[in-house]
Amino acid sequence: MSRRKILPCAKDSRAAQHATARYAPARSSPQRGGRAFGAPKAERAAMPWRCLLSSIAVGLAQLRNLTGDADQDNVLEAFTNDLAADLTGYGRGFSLRRLANEPADTADRPEFDVKYFVTGSAQRGRPGMLRINVRITDAATSEYLWARRFEFGADEAVPVQAQIIRRISRELHILLLQQEIERVVRELGAGRQLNECLSSAAAALEGELRPDLTAEAQRWYLAALADDSRNVEALVGLARTCQELVSNPWWGDPLAASVASDLGREVVAIALNLAPGAADAHCVQGMLHSAAGKVDEAALAFDRALAMDQGLAIAHGFAAYNTAFLGSAGNTLPAIERAMRLDRADRRHSIWFFFGGFAELLIGRTDASIALLQKSLERNRSYGSARMFLIAALSLSGQSREAAEAAALFRQQYPDGPAGACEQLWLSRSRSATYRAQILPVFDTIRSLGVGT
Repeated sequence: MSRRKILPCAKDSRAAQHATARYAPARSSPQRGGRAFGAPKAERAAMPWRCLLSSIAVGLAQLRNLTGDADQDNVLEAFTNDLAADLTGYGRGFSLRRLANEPADTADRPEFDVKYFVTGSAQRGRPGMLRINVRITDAATSEYLWARRFEFGADEAVPVQAQIIRRISRELHILLLQQEIERVVRELGAGRQLNECLSSAAAALEGELRPDLTAEAQRWYLAALADDSRNVEALVGLARTCQELVSNPWWGDPLAASVASDLGREVVAIALNLAPGAADAHCVQGMLHSAAGKVDEAALAFDRALAMDQGLAIAHGFAAYNTAFLGSAGNTLPAIERAMRLDRADRRHSIWFFFGGFAELLIGRTDASIALLQKSLERNRSYGSARMFLIAALSLSGQSREAAEAAALFRQQYPDGPAGACEQLWLSRSRSATYRAQILPVFDTIRSLGVGT
């Protein structure tokens, strides 16, 4: 079996060196390859999100029953169905095709328009034990890319099967990541040094929160992983760019955001396997959980990050934002003020002001909300989230003319925003009755002003 580059459970000296690394300050300017988001509408419509363009066509065959016990057929069918559901729900970069049977040999495989096969079998293990063998195979070469054996008793079946399914998903996401790395290397050219890539990525993230800069940082982090596939700083940085795409639905199409959410989750998990003590990795994991609506898990991840580094401003800031989704928006602004004292960068302050303005809007303090959202926009005129919620704050405060002007500016600036994506992002964030009672009137107000959310 060939040895793949990215090894989630491996540790080495280079990984340890970067285990607690923060994003490096810029030492060289990145090469600017994309247009600004303020480009004319026709240009923007033709400009796709420049990263996370790959997809994987996966053929999934039901596990073969080699136990001699026909009763196991239903168990294996249910397992395969659960695996298909997980890959469909949490692997949106995969194009899944169910196969009736495992392809017998390479000669049979061209008829299937897939790149990888997921196959396996079940056998009797030790007394009272079931042995599951699963593998991922390259469809073109029949090479085993990954294979594992799991043995468990009846009382362990549910948790072990869940573990097997998550591991298969992780390995397929690693293959997706490798495709992205290879594509970026072709675009940028080979021979890029690790420090150059990390510096260029950090420089892009020092600018405004804009899609072209985030996409540029993403490309450089992918290039860094081509040089060192287990570099924790690059893995965490890549996951962070995925989170920024997910949290700004007008940046790309919904599929790109979905792929980013899934890949970011797996990439940061790889980083945490390599460096469990990396506070930045726990923080980014919390950011991704929060964007995916897992606000309780997000809160735990932020707590872990802050237990490791109380001075980590980004963890304070995003934990405060997550608090609003938990129904405690009144606690958000004090924590945001602490984050601002710890990190005085304009880029982050734009985000912190938005978080504070959003929370103040939820609890009905519209004047304070307007002031904070306007401060956010002063630092980043293209910050769509701040502009969208400013529309509601102005309208709810009785400033109808100003609200209409803000809505017109939003439509002009983001004419191609995916309908429903923005509203869905914020409505799906939490099941808290308090939060939902606060956010629903906000979107009613935004819709009433003709903003296609």
